Amino acid sequence: MFNQKDIQQIQKKGIHIDEINRQIKYFKSGFPSADIVMPATQGKGIMCLTGGDEEHYRDVFRQNAPDFHITRVVPASGAASRMFKSLFSAMDQLKGKSIEQQHKLIESDPEISSFFESLESYPFFEDLKLSDTHTPVDILGLILDESGLDYGNKPKGLLKFHKYSPKERRSSFEEHLREAAKYCSGRDGTLMLHLTVSPDHLDGFQTEAARVVAQVEKETGLQINLSFSFQKTETDTLAVDPQNEPFRNSDGSLLFRPGGHGALIQNLNALDSDILFISNIDNVAPDRMTGVRVSYKEILGGVLLEIRSKVFYYLQLLTGDERVEKTRLDTMVTFLHERLGVAIPNLLQSWDATDLKMWLIHTMDRPIRVCGMVKNEGEPGGGPFYVRSESGEISLQIVESSQIDLEDPEKAALAKQSTHFNPVDLVCGIRNYKGDKFNLTQYVDHNTGFISEKSLGGKTLKALELPGLWNGAMAKWLTIFVEVSIETFSPVKTVFDLMREEHRT
Repeated sequence: MFNQKDIQQIQKKGIHIDEINRQIKYFKSGFPSADIVMPATQGKGIMCLTGGDEEHYRDVFRQNAPDFHITRVVPASGAASRMFKSLFSAMDQLKGKSIEQQHKLIESDPEISSFFESLESYPFFEDLKLSDTHTPVDILGLILDESGLDYGNKPKGLLKFHKYSPKERRSSFEEHLREAAKYCSGRDGTLMLHLTVSPDHLDGFQTEAARVVAQVEKETGLQINLSFSFQKTETDTLAVDPQNEPFRNSDGSLLFRPGGHGALIQNLNALDSDILFISNIDNVAPDRMTGVRVSYKEILGGVLLEIRSKVFYYLQLLTGDERVEKTRLDTMVTFLHERLGVAIPNLLQSWDATDLKMWLIHTMDRPIRVCGMVKNEGEPGGGPFYVRSESGEISLQIVESSQIDLEDPEKAALAKQSTHFNPVDLVCGIRNYKGDKFNLTQYVDHNTGFISEKSLGGKTLKALELPGLWNGAMAKWLTIFVEVSIETFSPVKTVFDLMREEHRT
């Protein structure tokens, strides 16, 4: 299947041949559907906090977090092309039409008509520098094309998202930076912000950083340590043809494709931190909304710190020289089940103290993630479920609808019972009780990838995406779900979302 040149190409990318063979196996057999057992709901897998609870965890975070090395992580490598899909379509329809025809076509499309009516309210309006001679199709070209703002190719992080005045208009990158400054700094006054970006966009982010970082440092008195990383080439995946044979470029070389955002687990693994706050680049809000957003970030962080402290205490007892009484072991089991929603194996009652001790160590000695969960009001997003793994272990997981076999009536019924979704709001503890960093690549469930059909040069190919970053890539972490306010979720999926109330300043 592979010749000597193929082997050299694979080795040059830093990929082991065993990994390539594993990918081909998945192309042939497909990925198994998630074996969901039941949805996580309020009080059954999802922590629901009272006002007093929230105040407690917020205090825990504020008092203790500055002593930890915290990094704010924002995956920001994707281009914004899908955000402007409707505008691209409208531009194609308007090309070659007279002014009268353009206006008629615009009036026939309520969404595009509303866009032009609200154009002056969009945060990028001032950058267009329009004159009376610009036609609607000209305006769309100025927004989307390389000769204009090039918003059709730029990453979301560099787009203007909020307008405070005609002179002050902020990108989503700047809003993330300003929000992080309110809760992520250490006692030494340093703020660590890390973005994963495409190599093609690095210059743009550095230019934007040069524009805003010094100003935020001046306003806050913080020293901002900004870093970037790229998706690693060794996480690229092989493409195959419909017969599951390696897809080849015109020169005969193998075609590799980016492995999707799940590949970013390698980037997280390279960060030298105690705690990571992770959320999407497009989930930002203007200043008037940051109070509630920061408050819930602190609450999630407080939950992590308190649980982390308890888990570390238990692990030190379990791995120490002194004998741990059975009653203390039972207390640990109760803590895991009642506080963290951990599913207890049916055979646990028959285990002796040694077996129970081993299970407790195995369950707790792993990375910890606290995930915000929002009541589902029709927005897309992975849902929280109890999932049975191939080994039979049942654990809390974030599951995408594409991972569920909806043709199975039982699984479809369970999916409909789901009440919450994940807005990608995670706080992660990546060190163990000894203070050593976990190797995060050891906690990935490789059976949770995804295969899609693409084309190149008119030929059909199959592409493989690695397990999603907050799905399979973190499947073997100790997971806690906490209900948070819908106000923490204000994504920008289309350009029209910028006119939603939550993005008005």
